[in-house]
Amino acid sequence: MNAEARQASLIIDSVSKAIANWTVDQQVEKDSQLPARYGQSWRSDWIAHTQSQLTMLAQAVSVRSTDLFVASMDWTCQSFKSRGVSKSDLVLNARCLQDVLGKELPTEVGSIARKIMRAAVECLGSFHSDADTDAIPATVDRKTVLQYVEAILEGDRGKAEGVVFAALRSGSAVPAIYENILAPAQSELGTMWHRGEITVADEHFGSATTEFIMAQLRPYLAKADPKGQSMLATSTPGDLHEIGLRMVADLFEADGWSVFFLGANTPIADVVELLERRASDLLALSINTALTIRSAGELIDAVRGNPVTATTKILVGGPPLRQVPQLWRELGADGCARSAVEAVARGNELVRGRSR
Repeated sequence: MNAEARQASLIIDSVSKAIANWTVDQQVEKDSQLPARYGQSWRSDWIAHTQSQLTMLAQAVSVRSTDLFVASMDWTCQSFKSRGVSKSDLVLNARCLQDVLGKELPTEVGSIARKIMRAAVECLGSFHSDADTDAIPATVDRKTVLQYVEAILEGDRGKAEGVVFAALRSGSAVPAIYENILAPAQSELGTMWHRGEITVADEHFGSATTEFIMAQLRPYLAKADPKGQSMLATSTPGDLHEIGLRMVADLFEADGWSVFFLGANTPIADVVELLERRASDLLALSINTALTIRSAGELIDAVRGNPVTATTKILVGGPPLRQVPQLWRELGADGCARSAVEAVARGNELVRGRSR
């Protein structure tokens, strides 16, 4: 991770509360009807939104990625639509934020932040917030995925199990079930929550059910002979998601690797210490949210900065890497995978020393 970009990111975080207040002050000066449209909590709501945008902006600045922030703004537009918030209000807020950043941040930091904000504002008009976003890839069996999602929303774990094990009995291998049913179903549930169509409890029930079913599927994984290669799997600090990472770890283990699965939110120092102690060939790092991008870069920097672990191959994956395909290079990783199945293939390539 570029040191100057990281420092600029930290500066934005340090002043985000003040910047958010000044931005909302300017926003209501330009639109005096804002309080009437959004009610008694209008100010606290818009300050919270602006601080959220600043947090995301800081992450984008840390990896010098305009595309990362633009993708986040698109996601925000979709959320605003589902909650009845006008896109024009989002645009005005973004323009006010852009102006305040230029005035209040140190010159060099402000110019970087304003450049990213300007690109986001320019893209706002083309965002597809008026269209429904489909989280289910065209390459999978949509009917089966929706049957699984329907069972989750009905709160029927037995029915969800039935969908999965019917696929298993029909000849689908466990990796295919992970890739073509469970992963897209989790993405669909996450998108539905983002649009306000389901509650946090619904999403959590879905995650718990998927984890339970994965545990039942593991005995059905065909396992290759041991390869003598080892990997450590973890999520970035601050990231509490681990289903995708668990899929990756399961498939590496089935491929004959020795796997040490840490799960979510392991401190950076502990990850580096364990890599050093176990002399792992590969670190598989899951980045499920763009809000932990800087932490991912800091973890990779720590691994590279330790003479014992510096040559460990690092493979990253997760939604932000699918949105911005070249982001892994800025983070300093050795490669990127878009799915659990692809992760195994890329991990083998990296450890065998193939070119990226």
